[in-house]
Amino acid sequence: MPRFFFNIRDGYDVDEDEEGIELPDFESARAEALATVEELREELTDAGNIELEIVDETGRRLLTVPFFRGGKSGRRR
Repeated sequence: MPRFFFNIRDGYDVDEDEEGIELPDFESARAEALATVEELREELTDAGNIELEIVDETGRRLLTVPFFRGGKSGRRR
């Protein structure tokens, strides 16, 4: 099963997920990212431009999900 990493990006700073999580496919990783953002959005209302990014085992960024609507929309990179 592939391993996906969920990094938190705030401007230029990145808090890298060192462990990751094994999920069946990209769609499962995307669903996990969206659920995480929904859960944390209320707690981070005073934070800046925070994004959750999904990275695969090779380090390739697959998707970026903003925590706030004013930021960039979720997109593949």
